[in-house]
Order: sequence, then C-alpha cells, then structure tokens
Amino acid sequence: MVRKSIPEVERLKVWVRAGGRCELCGAYLLEGKLTYQEFTLGELAHIVGQESTPDSPRGMDPLPKDKRDLADNLMLLCRGEHNEIDRKGSLNVMTVERLRRIKSDREAWIRRLTGLNTEAGTVVIRLIGQVRGQEVELTKPTAAEAVIRSEERFPDFPLSLHGDGFEIDLRHVPGEQTGGLAYWEQCRLQIDRVLEHKLADALREDSVQHVSVFAFARLPLLVYFGSRLDDTFSVSIYQRHRRTESWCWPNSSEATVRFTTESHLSPSPTAPEGVLLLNISGTIQAGELPEPLSGLPRWTISLQDLTPAVDVINSLSALDEFTSVLRLFLSELEAGHKNLRRLHVLAAVPVSVAVAIGRVHDANVHPDLVVYDRTDGQYNAALEIS
Repeated sequence: MVRKSIPEVERLKVWVRAGGRCELCGAYLLEGKLTYQEFTLGELAHIVGQESTPDSPRGMDPLPKDKRDLADNLMLLCRGEHNEIDRKGSLNVMTVERLRRIKSDREAWIRRLTGLNTEAGTVVIRLIGQVRGQEVELTKPTAAEAVIRSEERFPDFPLSLHGDGFEIDLRHVPGEQTGGLAYWEQCRLQIDRVLEHKLADALREDSVQHVSVFAFARLPLLVYFGSRLDDTFSVSIYQRHRRTESWCWPNSSEATVRFTTESHLSPSPTAPEGVLLLNISGTIQAGELPEPLSGLPRWTISLQDLTPAVDVINSLSALDEFTSVLRLFLSELEAGHKNLRRLHVLAAVPVSVAVAIGRVHDANVHPDLVVYDRTDGQYNAALEIS
C-alpha cells in the first residue's frame, strides 16, 4: 500500500507548533547529535492512524479520514519515539486520548514560551535540602514551568552560568535530622560558595537582572539563604503548594491575607535583645520559648482573622503583604528601640516567608537575627545573621 503524502502546509504547521523538538522526549530535531550538522531528523507521526484498518496504529478510531493528515492529528517525533508508540505493545498505553493530551500540552507550552518578552528572562536558583529526612521534587523543568506560568518569565541561562542556572544541593550534608552546629555551618558554607562566587561572577558580567528562587530546606537555612541575595537584582520567591502539588503560584481569587503585630514588652524595654515570634503556618506559644528568652521584650506577627496553615500564603500578593508588614516592623524597631542589638527569631512559616525574612533584613540597619530551629520539641539557636 502506498501511503498518501501529507500536505506541505500541514507539515509546516506541525514543525512550527512543536518548536522543532520531539513532542515526547524534547530532542532538538534540526541538528545532528554527532556532527552537529543541520539535518531534518524529525518524523511526523499520526495519532489516529492514516488508514481505517487494524494494521494502522490506532486506525480504528472514528476520526474521519479527511482529517487524519491534518496537523491536529500529527505529532513531531524523533524516529525512536515514533517507532515505539506504533508498536503493538505500546498501543494500549499510548492511546489516542493520551497522545492528544501530550500534543496539546506541549504545543500550548511552546506557544506561550515563544510569546514571552525577550527581556523577561530570569536566572533560576534552586536550594535543595531535606527537612526531617524528607525532600520534594525540585527539577529544572519544574522551576521553568513555574516561572513561565506564574510571572510569564523564562529561564535565561547566560553562558557564564554554564546553561544550568544555579543549584545548591544540601542533601548530602550529614547531620540534617539532628541539626547540630556542624551541620548549620557546613550548609552555610555551601550557600556562600555558590552565591558569593558563581553568582558574583555572573553579576560582574552584568548577566543577571532578575532571579527566581526555589528553595526547600530547614527553616534557618532558608532565612540565611534569603539574607545572601542582595539588592543588586530583583528576586521572585517560589514555594511548593500542597493544595495543587505545584511550585506555580495559584491565580488566587481569595481575599488578601492580612497580618497583625503585637508587642509584649518586658519590665526592661531597653534590653539589648528581644524575641520575634512568627505564627503563620503554625503557632508558637510563649511557654515554648527557651528559658533565657522568656524575660526579653517580645513581638508576635500573626495572621489576622485566619487560622495558621501551611498553604495560607496562597499568592504573590499574600507574600508581598507579609514582606511589607515585616519591613514596617523592623523599621519601627530601629526607630523606637535603639538599644536592641539582637533579635531572636522563632518562626512557624512557609518556605517563601522564611526566604523573605532574610531578604528584608538589612544587616547595616537592623539588629542581628538569631534564627532558631525546632528539634525534639525544643527550640535551639541555629544560625546568626549579622
């Protein structure tokens, strides 16, 4: 049987919509992997087979024959993927419905990406750690999808960044579950190694104007990480949302989250040290404070008219609101408590808020921060940011 040729205009549509890449594995199909010469390596694969016969893969679908050679029924694939989806053992897995969904999602992604402003690039920084032995998926594709969908930016990796952006991997640092001083110090050094050297090199070359931050680690490390991102570039902070199991910021229509600040001054309001409790994703009671902190001036930032919850920071506007409240608090602290030199921070907050705490803190103006970690039901000082 001689196969009908696919109209040239339909071929062109498929190549353009797929961005010249395999719609299953993402391989670039206009260049050889060995010689790097320009070749047309892609093949057009029918979702519903060209013929209405059992021998034509997925050919018994009711799609009319005059629609089977149109771009909507064709996928751009590399030879291996094309061969595999048409094998008998794959037909019950690579169904018409599944292939259509893959094609639709992929082509919508390409269209969205190519429609972004060329000045909307962002450098992705991923801090990957563990919390009580647990970790979350934080791959480069995951981060890329989040910045595109949430802010209509795209991951821009200048040559100085070796095409990968930045990754700080703390998963192999020993001692995470006990959180001893050696663990905090080793993690701090790894964060500094990337931000003070690799990122600094890119900044000197004027390669970075915007940074997108993805982080998952113990809370003191998140605060320290945020403190090391200076103000020479704009920063967007992301977190994983349990409700959607995604790092994309939801387009939330819920009411704006509000916060309230309450003070509990001790008999010695001019003390050189104080305590800040942050009750956002959970609640820390005054009775849980370590004994040396119990007599110090204390302030609490908590939710207004909402119960603390992990996903309460449900939008960028909610994170911005918290940032504004914390910035105002620190400014008032600097103006009204000139003797305060150290602020002990005990926080029950989502990931994004922890990073924002470090970002807001100005070491030249604000008191030093002593960030606490909760281990075995007790709060212990972990890192000092000065």
